[in-house]
Amino acid sequence: MPYVLRPAQPADSDALAAFGVILDPPRKLIEADLFVYPSSETWLAERGGTIEAAIRLCYSSVSGQALLTDLCGAPQAVRPLASELIRIAQGRGAQTVEAAARNDDACYDALGDLGLAAYRRVVHIAWHLPAPDPGAPPEGVHVAEEVPDPDEYARLAVSAYRGTWDWLFERWGGDVAARRNFARLFESPRGERFYAARGERGVLIGFTSYGNTETVPGDFSTFGVLVRPDGRGLGVGHHLLLTAFQQLHRKGVEHAHMHTTAPSEGDPSAVRLYLASGGERVDDVTILRLKR
Repeated sequence: MPYVLRPAQPADSDALAAFGVILDPPRKLIEADLFVYPSSETWLAERGGTIEAAIRLCYSSVSGQALLTDLCGAPQAVRPLASELIRIAQGRGAQTVEAAARNDDACYDALGDLGLAAYRRVVHIAWHLPAPDPGAPPEGVHVAEEVPDPDEYARLAVSAYRGTWDWLFERWGGDVAARRNFARLFESPRGERFYAARGERGVLIGFTSYGNTETVPGDFSTFGVLVRPDGRGLGVGHHLLLTAFQQLHRKGVEHAHMHTTAPSEGDPSAVRLYLASGGERVDDVTILRLKR
């Protein structure tokens, strides 16, 4: 009996709950992905009236990007369902198709069979607060809370993210477009508070931000800890991170979480910083890209 592949309906909610899937959950993707995939829909593979697999298809007609995520169910059912969703995404004009799965997930191999290969990872780090006291900032560095200047912060974000977030620059169309998009985010922050590190003559060296859990579910920070390349290795990022944790703990927060991106192999400096600051690696989600 062949699988029936179809979009999920409200009546499927209870059956999907058995897989741990909620039809319209808060997005589990990292912050940048929220701006890349503005729409999503859940699809099912069923046989004999029984749901055997589910996948969420996230898509943007503007960027031409598609992502398969929240994969669950029997691998033999995931394979035809993922294949059909790739076909649907490409039929809608998707230029790039990716999928998100943990390496130890039974569905991971099914994605490889369809021609998707590891491209990057999303690393989940968690902390138990209180964290160590940040102490004094590095010599010659002044740290204080401030309202971000959109253009200044956007320029630093581009320089800090280059190298490990190149996938995002690719989607946004290069550095100029990325700087414009970052500036828009800093113009209308959604409840975040910013701490900046400035050096001589007030030059911005780095910054971090944190929001409440209602604004950014599960994450203490929207933008992470960003330090300009020529300001790294001085302890600026470490001090900013612990300062944010100190403020969070004063608000009664006991646990902090953050997701950050990483290459398909090896850890970038951000992950090393978070682990050195008392963070615990919870899991890694691999982003696979369809081979062209």
